[in-house]
Amino acid sequence: MTKKIFLIPIFLFLGCSTKDVTHSQNLTALSWHYKIHNDIQDNNLDQADEDFLSLEAEHPSSMYIKIDLLNLFLSHMQNKEYELASFYLNEYEKRYSSSKEIPWIEYQKIKLNFLKYDNAYTNQKQLLDLIAMCKDFLKHYNNSSFTPEVSTILAKAELTNKYLNDKISKLYKKLDKPKASKLFKTKIPKNSKPPVIPWYKKLFYW
Repeated sequence: MTKKIFLIPIFLFLGCSTKDVTHSQNLTALSWHYKIHNDIQDNNLDQADEDFLSLEAEHPSSMYIKIDLLNLFLSHMQNKEYELASFYLNEYEKRYSSSKEIPWIEYQKIKLNFLKYDNAYTNQKQLLDLIAMCKDFLKHYNNSSFTPEVSTILAKAELTNKYLNDKISKLYKKLDKPKASKLFKTKIPKNSKPPVIPWYKKLFYW
């Protein structure tokens, strides 16, 4: 069964024909918009990206560009294509975002970075950047409705970093480098659980 992807519901008022326009050019903005909608519903995101480029090229001032940027962001994120999702989110922020939307956009950036970090015990810089993003969000938008979720992500990231530091400390100890080992030594909270990693990935860790 084809996976259906959530879309922002601007399409409720569309009344276009559903005929195939795959090879058509010089379509109306609404036709391109409707085609992108069908591409996403069919989980054909490569075609949706191409059709979005056509929409921008043929109708650079179209009102549909704004909503399609968001739909493509959400679709690529759901499809775990985080770099493309970040691209569309950044484009939306640069071109259309209002001051009221900034907390939501910053929250989405945090969520994307959290979802991208799928290799526990690796890439500590990425983990530290995520922690810094969460702390910055909580400092500037502490009354946001997204604060509880950001706080949860921060807690998970900080715990993962503790386990990572513990691994590094033990590695240096094994290499007979006590000063370096002491530098990374950390106290693991009681009753906490280490990050879950697949068995086949454990082969590449310390």
